[in-house]
Amino acid sequence: MYEYYHAYWHDIRLNFVILKKLEKQIQDYFIRTTEYLNNTLEHLIIFSLLYILLCILLYALIVVWKKFPYTNSIRKSKRVLFVTGHPDDEVMFFGPTILHFINNTDTEVYLMCLSIGQNYGKGAVRKKELYDSCKVLGIKEANIMVVTHTSMPDKIDVNWPIDVIGKIILNIVEEYDIDVLVTFDRHGVSNHPNHCSIYFSVANLIIDKQLPKYCSVYVLETVDIIRKYWFILDLPLTFLMSRVRYVVSCKDRSVIHKAMWQHKSQLVWFRFLYMYFSRYMLINSLQKMNLSDIELDLEIDD
Repeated sequence: MYEYYHAYWHDIRLNFVILKKLEKQIQDYFIRTTEYLNNTLEHLIIFSLLYILLCILLYALIVVWKKFPYTNSIRKSKRVLFVTGHPDDEVMFFGPTILHFINNTDTEVYLMCLSIGQNYGKGAVRKKELYDSCKVLGIKEANIMVVTHTSMPDKIDVNWPIDVIGKIILNIVEEYDIDVLVTFDRHGVSNHPNHCSIYFSVANLIIDKQLPKYCSVYVLETVDIIRKYWFILDLPLTFLMSRVRYVVSCKDRSVIHKAMWQHKSQLVWFRFLYMYFSRYMLINSLQKMNLSDIELDLEIDD
């Protein structure tokens, strides 16, 4: 009996020692993990602060140094045409590029909007807002063209007929001798089917060689959702990944905001977030369309 109790208490003491060692190991693990997380967090904070500082310095350099090479990729243009889908597209997406041509060149700027935003029965209101916005941006009223077509309703679930759009665009390009055309890329910034239809209509014109040779086409690059709302933090990535880019000063950004305020019927709560956080209100990056890129895009869609 004595030997039994002796062995029993020996096992208890042994288990106690093992538990103590295990407790010590767990404590050491948590201490090391905590130290690692603290160090990682510290490095992350330092990196974030340095990155923010880099973005601010880069932005200041662009704004102060007027000859900073960030707008030299598009050749000098006499007449540039912006093709948009709805009233407010001109300021929500193309503001920095429009202001560049308005302020820094002798280029005549034209805007063609392919609908009056007649969804919810606000067509007349939104058309007036478009003209008011363009006035703030500096686009002449005579250079604004608004298209209404029964086959191109302002609906997010409708793909516009690319042959109809193509004919409309081609007529304007030839009539006004447009030498630079700017519109959406295949993703339309927000994947809006109306925006995407414009891209594919222009792509078809290029494939069929219907556009005049003197007319170059540039598309506004779509970025992922994180970059879209990084605002100034997207500057380094834009410079690394895009060749054609336009960045507005604080003064010009206030002009874009003022133009956006003209679209009062569209100023719901999330538009305010867009106004203050979207990189498209500060930065535009464009890509020149060429036949090889178009063919690649069409293969991807197939």
